[in-house]
Amino acid sequence: MISKDALATPVATSPAGTEQLLERLADCRRSDAAGFSDAWIGLEPTFSNRKTIRRWRKYARKADEYGFFCDPKVLAKQERIARRIVAAYRELRAAGHPDCPFAEVEREKSRDPYGLRRQDLRFHDGRGGPCLEVRISLDPETFEIPIKPVPLAWLYEERFVRFLQRFVWNEPRRARLVASMAHGGGQFSFSAKTFLSGSLLADSIAYRLNHPELVSWITDYPNPDSRAFRSTRRRFQAFRTAVEEYWKGAFHPASIGLLTAGNALLDRGFQPACDPQPGRMDPDVGPRGDAREVFQTNFAFARHVRLAAQSVHPGYWQSQHPHEEGFRGDQIMRYGEANLNRVQIAGELHVKSGKVLGRALVPDFDAPLDATMLHAEASWEQRAQMSKSSAWDMIECVLLEAHHAAWLAENPHVQVRDSLEQDRILIDAERTVKRRAPKVLDRLRAEARRENLEVSKGRVRSDWIEPEPLFWAAWHVLDAGERAAIAVEAVSGLVERVHQAATMDPRGSGTDPMDAHRHRVHPFLWEALSAQPDALEGRPAVRRELARFTAEREEHLALRPAWSPADDEPPWRAPIGSLGPFSSR
Repeated sequence: MISKDALATPVATSPAGTEQLLERLADCRRSDAAGFSDAWIGLEPTFSNRKTIRRWRKYARKADEYGFFCDPKVLAKQERIARRIVAAYRELRAAGHPDCPFAEVEREKSRDPYGLRRQDLRFHDGRGGPCLEVRISLDPETFEIPIKPVPLAWLYEERFVRFLQRFVWNEPRRARLVASMAHGGGQFSFSAKTFLSGSLLADSIAYRLNHPELVSWITDYPNPDSRAFRSTRRRFQAFRTAVEEYWKGAFHPASIGLLTAGNALLDRGFQPACDPQPGRMDPDVGPRGDAREVFQTNFAFARHVRLAAQSVHPGYWQSQHPHEEGFRGDQIMRYGEANLNRVQIAGELHVKSGKVLGRALVPDFDAPLDATMLHAEASWEQRAQMSKSSAWDMIECVLLEAHHAAWLAENPHVQVRDSLEQDRILIDAERTVKRRAPKVLDRLRAEARRENLEVSKGRVRSDWIEPEPLFWAAWHVLDAGERAAIAVEAVSGLVERVHQAATMDPRGSGTDPMDAHRHRVHPFLWEALSAQPDALEGRPAVRRELARFTAEREEHLALRPAWSPADDEPPWRAPIGSLGPFSSR
């Protein structure tokens, strides 16, 4: 069992506490320390503005996206942000400001795994000890600031959150950059070691299959970069089958054989057994056996999900090409609400750069696979996140995921639900539109045929419609009662998640746990509920949430990031077929 105390042991904010803060960095990198107290997080806030977006589009129109990453003005702005952060930090640190927990900061230039220029900032104790790395890199249309590893325990430190706000959020703002939903994301990642014990990884996936509102309405919006596991029937079935095979023991080494480092290095041997050994799974715990057997079961499951489920109807599937950096066959599958591509051991190739990971720690090829072989940066990426307008908002979102994972560890074996109200706009979206607006479906198919051919550079001749436009088309053709039923289910799902996570929050706040998350709900859901008050009968929790939002509407909307500094139309307002634009903001 996982206790609240295991999640966080905050350190003091005195100079001695600062040293303890940095000491946590070494502990969280240890692959043999897999508890929540030793977990680490990778944060990726992003910022952009109208000029940056226009500059990207100028290069994109010329089919010269690479030119954006070499543009002198873009690179100058990247360096200017880095210099400003360093200058501001040194000035405030010299004045003894409490938002500066690290003794020194250094800046240098480097290259990211794609060979693109970036700025590296290293915050350290000045005595050669561990350092926090904050990088300023480029992504299409945006400036991205990856920060990892960040010990999970640091997120409970008010001083560290203020550090993030002042230097990672406020300094880009001074450079006239903003966080927005449409340009970049607020993705984060968890140390993979944390999820490869018990049945936590399988339960996390199963819970997501039951709660597609998280990626569709709450922490993100429907888009191919973070496509829902339940977005199409084939995709949903692939994930559900993997979870079912897991609980049959089909990934246990007793069923598929002892795994070695060579299996990971050659990426083979992770298929589920056709005839699993009985009795290898405990429904209340997960895999039976010693630590190595548990790890091998979960590692095999993770690798199988990556290859056999993430690869089913991923985002940008038409772009798959061996010469495309971000769209190679081994990269295209990452475009989903969560991603296991980086669950790797030392000796495997980096998924982007192709460099050998942890060269000095490469295990013997025939050595039995175990947790100590995990690469220090092996991670379970949470992609279903839109940008956050403040450090506080991002940290609360990360802690919601962490606390809920701890709750799942105490409440294992999540059963996947066959049907949901939201299936009308997800796995059954095409059927919904065909039944209610067949002419709209015909138009979507015609548009899809043109777009598939164009995006694939003439290789894909198909009228297969992306799940995201189907999602909004289906939502729009539903009647008011059906939309309200979906809204009830989605809001109920968020309330359930927040309250389950709150039971594992070591901060023990006496406030309403929804206060940190109520603003995440897409306004469409509140409108759907307001239009059908009868749908709230017997739903007191949802009724309370609607009342709070109604009374505090402007405050909650102000906490949501803007859609686009370039004044782009959001997909929920764009015309679909002959239905006209949506009415909500």
